[in-house]
Amino acid sequence: MIGDVQGCFDELTDLLNKVKFKPQQDSAWFLGDLINRGPKNLEVINFIRQLPNTQVVLGNHDLHFLAVAVGSQTASPGDTFDDLLSSADLAGIIDWLRHQPLLYVDPANRCVLVHAGLPPIWDVQTCLDRAQEIQAALTGPDFVDFLAQMYGNEPHVWSDALTGPPRLRLITNYFTRLRYCTAAGELELQHKTEQAPAGFAPWFSFPRSDPSIKILFGHWAALNGETGLDSAVALDTGCVWGRSLTALRLDDGKITAVPARRKHP
Repeated sequence: MIGDVQGCFDELTDLLNKVKFKPQQDSAWFLGDLINRGPKNLEVINFIRQLPNTQVVLGNHDLHFLAVAVGSQTASPGDTFDDLLSSADLAGIIDWLRHQPLLYVDPANRCVLVHAGLPPIWDVQTCLDRAQEIQAALTGPDFVDFLAQMYGNEPHVWSDALTGPPRLRLITNYFTRLRYCTAAGELELQHKTEQAPAGFAPWFSFPRSDPSIKILFGHWAALNGETGLDSAVALDTGCVWGRSLTALRLDDGKITAVPARRKHP
């Protein structure tokens, strides 16, 4: 399980070498934000696409790239994925990313892969059902419209009555942007540090109806891999910010990290 790569291909190579990764024997699972902010996005995507045993979940940066690539959104000043946009295989990259899920459940190992987190109001099966709504939107004929309408912080709390773009936007925010929320699933999307805003707490701090499921996530670099819980494992350790790239070996829980070669932004 590998945290946010964000275009840091050299560090990804260092990490896989350190764990003696063998592509034909081992599996490499990625927790989203494969690209953006770092320098070698095309190399990262091309490498992961050719792995025989891999699982990817999408992060907010991956979705943002898709939106820019299909013309649903303009690029942000800090975006670094021009190498992807100018690739001769741009259509293939878009198609491959569109067909990756937001959530992956591994029943054999009783774990869930997600980029940001799981809202405490839903059990794992409900999360999977909701994530499949996004996958259907991404792979469907109206995916360009979905990408254009996914931006924004509202609605900030779930209702079963939600429909259309607001419903899909909130589901997307839960799985790709969640950090702080309330027990009722109200989102707070402004704070990124480890200091909770008043009235909110980290999503993983709330009791779950299925506590034996291990949740593996990225996104929250400020945690630096620390949640204080065995049931929630944070693997974004800020490689793109000059810190480290981290992997968890699922078989025995061993954590391996390599230092960033440099701070990229």
